[in-house]
This record gives sequence, structure tokens and C-alpha cells, in this order.
Amino acid sequence: MSGTDRVLAPGRVLPRPAKVKVTFGKPVDLSLHEGSVADAGARRAVSDLIVRAIAEVSGQEYVPVYAASAKTRG
Repeated sequence: MSGTDRVLAPGRVLPRPAKVKVTFGKPVDLSLHEGSVADAGARRAVSDLIVRAIAEVSGQEYVPVYAASAKTRG
């Protein structure tokens, strides 16, 4: 989704009318990871697939750094 910053800009309390664009990407096939939700590594792999798909559609750079590891680097 893009344009949401114009609907509710930082510091504003009330939303205002604005056009928002919704872009759909290709479906992400998670069938290889079925039944492995208990495995932290599998959850991370699925998260990476989804984040890469979002980066592809949005044009943003994929950065493989997670909040927990960034916090420990300080």
C-alpha cells in the first residue's frame, strides 16, 4: 500500500481523504514449509520469503537484519 502517509500523516489525529494505491504481487508458495510451524528455522525461512516478495513489489531493498540482532549490535 502506498499513499497511506497522506491519509494519516505523522502527528495528525484525524485522517483525511486521500488516494491509496494497493499493489498485489505474485502468490508466495509456502507449501514446502507445511507442518513445520514449530521449527524456528522454518518460520524464519517463511518470513524471509514473504519479506523478499514485499521488497520485490515495493521496490525497497531487502535487508536481512532482524530487530533482535540489530539491538544486540547496539
